Amino acid sequence: MKFGKLVFTAFLLALLAGCGYRLAAKKGDAGAGQSIAVPTFANSTSNYRIEQSMSEAIRKELARNTHYKVTSADTGDLVLRGEVLGYGTTPTVLDEGGRAAQYAVSIVLKVLVTETATGKHLFQNDAMVFRETFQLSRAAGDFVPEDPAALQRLATQFASSLTANLVHR
Repeated sequence: MKFGKLVFTAFLLALLAGCGYRLAAKKGDAGAGQSIAVPTFANSTSNYRIEQSMSEAIRKELARNTHYKVTSADTGDLVLRGEVLGYGTTPTVLDEGGRAAQYAVSIVLKVLVTETATGKHLFQNDAMVFRETFQLSRAAGDFVPEDPAALQRLATQFASSLTANLVHR
């Protein structure tokens, strides 16, 4: 009977120890007491102001979900630099008349996070790719450009993904 209780207790402890809550608690104070600079990204595309949308989205996401003091300056304990390398739209759905009814928009970004004190690269990804779709109105008179909204959704996805990568490393 004692052996059965001992085995059950050992099993219960092993189960609880592997649940992951300890790891999450260690990461919960990401950036406490540190600053992170996110200067406006470079833009290697012909798309107007896309770099500003991406930079602002990551600043907002870091401020909302970490304890870093976020700044748009060039200096901080950490510096997150980025570049928009590519932008493109592709029709994905055609209507019965052969016109595009839905498009996919994609962006390619390069990101580098550097620790200022040591110059060490903490995170680097030279080709982060994000895609989003948007639909066009069927009536020509009702045309409303939907790509700005799709780009805003892409910026939010990018910021969320990058913040998760930085915090949960």
